[in-house]
Amino acid sequence: MATTFPNAGTCQPDELRERALQGDPAVIEDLIACFQTDIASFLRKRCGNGNDADDAMQDTFESMIKYLEGYRGESSIKNWLYRLASTACFRMRRGQKNDPKKHTPLDNAKTETLGSSNQEVESMLEAKLMPIADAIQQLNPVDRKVLWLRDGEGMSTEEAAQELDLTVSAVKSRLHRARKELRNFLEQ
Repeated sequence: MATTFPNAGTCQPDELRERALQGDPAVIEDLIACFQTDIASFLRKRCGNGNDADDAMQDTFESMIKYLEGYRGESSIKNWLYRLASTACFRMRRGQKNDPKKHTPLDNAKTETLGSSNQEVESMLEAKLMPIADAIQQLNPVDRKVLWLRDGEGMSTEEAAQELDLTVSAVKSRLHRARKELRNFLEQ
């Protein structure tokens, strides 16, 4: 179904894909006009907060401009943009973990008391998580990616399908298989 956008005429992804492959410089504005609403919605869900989603949207379109020349058309232009958006949001999240404004420092007394117990907790967690990490590594790479997107990233089945350029039924089937194999590995 075609959607009308100001300054872009009719949004036709196949035509935009062809123009991108031909190197049409005017396609940039049309891609932004065509997909900005969908990408913004995707990023609001994915990034969790509006400011981060806005920053990730800007990064997405900056990446699009930077890498458009290298777009080979192996996936739809929309899926390619969703991958760029997903990466932008991931980078946004990764950058926040080291942001001192997001953390409350502990005073020295608490740090000294917690020092040895933190090491014990970390050792216990590592011992519990190692078998899970090993089991996940044994999965088929596509099944592992489906499992990560659905259970790790919290994506919907439709979003994961779009991200991986698979059908919704293929994602459901692969997710079921991955969870079953993971259970089998862990029960051994």
